[in-house]
Amino acid sequence: MPEGRGSRIGSGNPVLRPGGGGSATRNRPKAPDRLRAGADLLDQAAAADDKAAGRFAEARVDSTPFGISPQARELAARWTFALAAREADARVLGDATSDLAGRLRMAAESTRSTGFRARLAVAP
Repeated sequence: MPEGRGSRIGSGNPVLRPGGGGSATRNRPKAPDRLRAGADLLDQAAAADDKAAGRFAEARVDSTPFGISPQARELAARWTFALAAREADARVLGDATSDLAGRLRMAAESTRSTGFRARLAVAP
């Protein structure tokens, strides 16, 4: 790819140069800090999953059949079932995300205390 006006290749700016010792490469956080930061982000995602599950539960409780025809009742029942399934999915995802955050924190502690780089076992 030719070096044009927008190209960063061969740039004189050390921040834009790959491996040039810019601020991104100079102040990289240590592995335990990165693991803890990742765990914090996973905790935020787990909280969002719990919030979504709560919204699905509220929608399920608040939804009422909107007609007396058999088709309307069947549609309402399917909608309620779909909301219950999404609520369960969100709760399972939130629990798994929270578990992974805990594993990251344990790995961060084990690398800090022993100096050993632990491997994380991730469930399929």
